[in-house]
Amino acid sequence: MDKIRHSRTGRRRHRTATWRRWLGPVGALAMLALVVVAYRILLGGGAVGAGAELPAAATAAPPERTASLPPLNLPRDDAPHATATEWWYYNGHLMGADGNRYSFHATVFIRDGMVRHTVFHGSLNDYRHDRRHSHQLRTAGIPLAAVEQGFDFQHEGWRVAGTGGRHALKMAGDGFALDLALDDAGTPVLHKAKGSTTPGLLDFGAAGISYYYSRPRMQATGVLRVDSGAAVKVKGEVWFDHQWGNFEASRLAWNWFALQLDDGTSLTVNQLFDREGRPVLVYGTRTEGARSRALGADEIRLVPSGVWRSPRSGVRYPAGWTLNVGGEQLTITPLRVDSEFNGLATTFAQYWEGGVRVSGAKSGLGFLEMSGYDHVPAVQPGG
Repeated sequence: MDKIRHSRTGRRRHRTATWRRWLGPVGALAMLALVVVAYRILLGGGAVGAGAELPAAATAAPPERTASLPPLNLPRDDAPHATATEWWYYNGHLMGADGNRYSFHATVFIRDGMVRHTVFHGSLNDYRHDRRHSHQLRTAGIPLAAVEQGFDFQHEGWRVAGTGGRHALKMAGDGFALDLALDDAGTPVLHKAKGSTTPGLLDFGAAGISYYYSRPRMQATGVLRVDSGAAVKVKGEVWFDHQWGNFEASRLAWNWFALQLDDGTSLTVNQLFDREGRPVLVYGTRTEGARSRALGADEIRLVPSGVWRSPRSGVRYPAGWTLNVGGEQLTITPLRVDSEFNGLATTFAQYWEGGVRVSGAKSGLGFLEMSGYDHVPAVQPGG
């Protein structure tokens, strides 16, 4: 009898234990169902059933990373920022009173690395004599004069200053000296990816996020001296860029086009790659008067043509490009194919930077920068 009693008691304990093991999950599922039903009823959505819509929060696209950052604000953001990388950049085509054509680029870089330091890069192309001049400087800290707004960098005879649409540029180097006053009455262009809701901000993925705006049609007048010749008055249109953020440019390679078309359109196109040569972002901006429109990868097609190999670095660059934007095909031809800038002494990098001619569906002039080809071999053309 004791064995029978113990056997019955054991079976009851086993059934109780089994029920308790199932009670937890079943109860949890029941509670979850009640919560969902109550949630739907409170929202006026009725009972959950086949084909019922999920709450909007469950189907919404993830927020842009750029949306969490403060918006770009001018003229406040003309000034330097406490970020990892920042640069102020100019390029332009100038006509001399002597009838000669010139082009130039000038950049001030601030980099926050082991030490915060400033770098100056500049080049000048003299097309009549088929000569290229360049110069670079580097200094610890930031050689910034005290100003209420904007920026005023001064170092070893160079000056790069500006606030709003009034800028001054003075640079000198190997056989050249350029002094310009620049003015822009237009609206600054705030670049963004197509479909983005955050103008002036671009997401470079693993490389970080960048603020970026331009003044693509600054009017420039000034004086240029080449070699030991007399000073020549010059004038022309200058493209200005300001870019900054906690991003690592050394993790990227890019093809950047800044085009001033004869019909008054200003066009930017940028194609970026990671260290393995994989696409990161393709974007552009078309500006007509005060109106700008973001361009996406679906509207841009870039095809390189030919190969130019630098006789100094051995790096290979495309010798030309075909650019199709919104169905308009443009041919991009370097005005001087030998336009590599050797920045190894200051930024530890070499890049191609030079003036280009635009032909095809539209005509004009511009500048092209091909950067990262020295440390991302995958983007180099064959041959």
